[in-house]
Amino acid sequence: MIGFLEGKLRAKSPEYVIVDVHGVGYHVHVPLSTFYDLPELGQPVGLNIHTYVREDVIQLYGFRTIAEKEMFLLLTGINGVGPKLAVGILSGISPDELRQVVILQDYLRLKNIPGV
Repeated sequence: MIGFLEGKLRAKSPEYVIVDVHGVGYHVHVPLSTFYDLPELGQPVGLNIHTYVREDVIQLYGFRTIAEKEMFLLLTGINGVGPKLAVGILSGISPDELRQVVILQDYLRLKNIPGV
């Protein structure tokens, strides 16, 4: 499993990035919070990675912080929440804000996030 990637940022969009690690370009799905924290193209970048494996697909999900990755793993552990929805949730709310939503049971805040 891949747990961390460090290389040059070759492409970026709000949904994914391409990280060049010694000539190999890794396609990595990212939440908006990570996208907004990325350097300019060609600059060094490091991402905490979760490798998602199903029988028909292998996908990489990248996060600038360990807190985001840990929240992603917690979210995908919930029945009915896949990686795409988890990235969508983290694109609309920070891990700290999500913890507050759960503690305060203020679930209406989640309704503003697309796909929830």
